[in-house]
Amino acid sequence: MCETLSLTLTLTTPRLKLRAPSADDIPHIFDATRTAGFNDGMLWEPPSSADELHEPLARNLEQWRQGRAYTFSFVRTNDEAIIGRISLRQTDVEDIWDIGYFCHPKHQGQGYTTEALAAVLELGFTKLSATHIEAWHATWNIASRRVLEKLGMKFVEHLDQGYQKRGKWVAEDRVRLSKADWLARQARV
Repeated sequence: MCETLSLTLTLTTPRLKLRAPSADDIPHIFDATRTAGFNDGMLWEPPSSADELHEPLARNLEQWRQGRAYTFSFVRTNDEAIIGRISLRQTDVEDIWDIGYFCHPKHQGQGYTTEALAAVLELGFTKLSATHIEAWHATWNIASRRVLEKLGMKFVEHLDQGYQKRGKWVAEDRVRLSKADWLARQARV
């Protein structure tokens, strides 16, 4: 059984701080959703106003308190700029967790997401008793696939009908990293 994490938990990396989300993040998230194509790889549609983001924030914080999911905003350490978001969620199988994430378009391509995800993987394997952590990505999202592969995740399955977006099916791939493979990678570093 894993421990429930405090809402005050902060993870740090060389360039980032990962912390629980707050209402102060909402303008940044709303701004990201205004970028054409930003929501295409996500299950949720872009909000029509920033006010629509308060309910998902409350849900994220409640899931954190219950120990079912941990959502982190990741911010740049030197200037507190909000870069993106990562969620680590318990699946139906007790020791398997799932990650989902996004990076604001103006910060993409700088390695921030890879850096933040590495910290969240470590948390999952060392504090949450995960034996596997997996992710789904739209097959067209090559950048997301590359980030996940860089962290050691391996292909598990393909779904032609992964999720629906605007009435059409989007194909998805599921990738997974085992704790054993993660530990082996850590030993080589």
